Amino acid sequence: MLTVASAAVLVAAAARIYATRPEPPRPQAPPAPSQALSLTYGDPVEPTPDGAAFAFTVRVRTAGGPAVTVERIGQPSQALGVTIRPSLPATVRAGEVRELVILIQAKDCVHVARNSGLPFLEVTLSNGFQKEDHSYIPGDRYARDLSVALTRACPEARDTATPGPS
Repeated sequence: MLTVASAAVLVAAAARIYATRPEPPRPQAPPAPSQALSLTYGDPVEPTPDGAAFAFTVRVRTAGGPAVTVERIGQPSQALGVTIRPSLPATVRAGEVRELVILIQAKDCVHVARNSGLPFLEVTLSNGFQKEDHSYIPGDRYARDLSVALTRACPEARDTATPGPS
């Protein structure tokens, strides 16, 4: 028969075994959406669609892990508007490549930056585990193409005030 002392020894041994057991491996957290997704500047869309100062393609690819959803693409200037085709959100599975067309509208030529050295796109991404805002710099070719298009849409004469009636 089990005595109180024997029961105490058994409970202490069980507690020690439980306390010193190895922890089960924790599931690896997936990479942040911006670490799994790449956004690459493609080519200007010619002819530029009506209402846009500049239109171009981007290729969006998810390298691995869970699918990444592109929820929003914008840019920081209040003087410019952005439209995405096809409209967002767009989910990109691992290994998949999606092409999006981005149209930039000049809403306020007086405040459009003339020669932005490294313009970037603000992108909101999610992967089912986390959501993040990330900035992508599409590169020098994008900066040149955007600058040329905005100069065409908003010529330097834009800063000259039109004389009012006398």
